[in-house]
Amino acid sequence: RQHKYLFELWIMLDSMKNQQDNRLSLEQALLSLFDYVEIHFNNEEKYLAPHPEIKQHQTIHADFIAQTNTFMEDFHNETLDLHTVVDFLHDWLIEHIVETDVRYFKELAQKP
Repeated sequence: RQHKYLFELWIMLDSMKNQQDNRLSLEQALLSLFDYVEIHFNNEEKYLAPHPEIKQHQTIHADFIAQTNTFMEDFHNETLDLHTVVDFLHDWLIEHIVETDVRYFKELAQKP
């Protein structure tokens, strides 16, 4: 359910790529996504705590948050390229959620 919502937020940002003149809406969309990601990461890390690679997973999450902070700095400096954000999110969502998270969850489900 949380992953689905992350994809919905990404789709919303993608639809805004050509409407970057509405800074308030764009800022709200970015903040919604980035705030929700932090909540999602906290929930996911609690669930995945028994996984032997949890530290690496937490590092991946921390790197993502650092990148989102950079995006917000760029937004406030009016240097943000929304296409870059959308592409980054797309690649990250596919690689992280579809590949990494699914693998971690499957491995935990198979443990006795």
